[in-house]
Amino acid sequence: MNFHDRLAAICRRMKEQKLDLLVGLHDGGHFIEKPNSVMVISGFKSLGAAAVMLRPDGESRLVVAPSWDAERAAECCPVARVSGTDNVAEELLTLIRREALPTQSIGVAGLRALPSQIAVRIASALPDAQFADAIVFDAARTKTDEEIANAREAAHIAERGYQRLIEITRPGMSEDELASELKLFMKSLGADDNFLMLCANPHNRAVQPSTGRRLQYGDILLAEITPSVRGQLAQICRTVVLGLPPNELRHKYQLVVDAMNAGIAAAVPGTTMSAVCAAINAVLEAQGYGEYCRPPHIRRRGHGLGFGSVRPGDVALDNMTVLEPDMLFMIHPNQYLPETGYLLCGEPVVMTANGAEPLTAKKASLAWVTA
Repeated sequence: MNFHDRLAAICRRMKEQKLDLLVGLHDGGHFIEKPNSVMVISGFKSLGAAAVMLRPDGESRLVVAPSWDAERAAECCPVARVSGTDNVAEELLTLIRREALPTQSIGVAGLRALPSQIAVRIASALPDAQFADAIVFDAARTKTDEEIANAREAAHIAERGYQRLIEITRPGMSEDELASELKLFMKSLGADDNFLMLCANPHNRAVQPSTGRRLQYGDILLAEITPSVRGQLAQICRTVVLGLPPNELRHKYQLVVDAMNAGIAAAVPGTTMSAVCAAINAVLEAQGYGEYCRPPHIRRRGHGLGFGSVRPGDVALDNMTVLEPDMLFMIHPNQYLPETGYLLCGEPVVMTANGAEPLTAKKASLAWVTA
């Protein structure tokens, strides 16, 4: 599937729902779990707030802020008519008043994720608009060929970043210093963004953003490395010990790896995300960790990868989404164990006709730094 196939699918749904206009909205805040209807419909990753207007015949108009970013938007989206503005909501509503008849049916996607002051302004101006998130994001439940290629490149950058982490991690440096170095390094490799969680402790309770805490021997370093390439994220989850890991830690980490591999093996077309989660849990439950497979210790075993669409959603027991080829998501058992603390282990996978294919060249294994 390519971008034009996806856009055609959205336009078909618009006709089925008898929508004369579909409006996609985004506030410019790019986050790993925040869907972006503007990016799905236009392919454009904005610097600030943005909106897109789509007609059932495929004609589109893109509104971007700040106003000076219109030139880049026009280059990225040569088919769309582009408007630059410093107030997307007002410009959008002006265009709708000018170009849409009062009797036309309008659908809106992305409204619920906007800051309240913007959402209220648009909702009050379009009181009869229908929520159209399902139209947009159902069409984006599978990735385009270009998005999958970008995810592969992002996964390669993530692995390079992880190798850089192994090379430079030393006792005495702060978590913040290490995180800054990794972000800069991955930017130099072509990452346009990076969601990075990095922390260390002899017994971690969870993974969290870096702080000024200085690394020391005996720490278990957790790294959730998530660069994006041309707006498509990929993520790897890794665990590194400062010093030689004790045998118990090696054994417990292998248990988490086994759980991850069970999840990867269970992810085949036609099964559900729920079944993938259950396969991961079963490995841990068999070793007596059933209590730790439920909240507050764990809520999910993976998630979709944006920035455009986060479908097929979480690898969770309550997600009955049926897996299809070209879906892209994370499988990460990331698990708290009372003997070792929280451990990170996870791979980005793309669904193929035969099952889940990890995008990484080498799957997670426990690493350590002794120098």
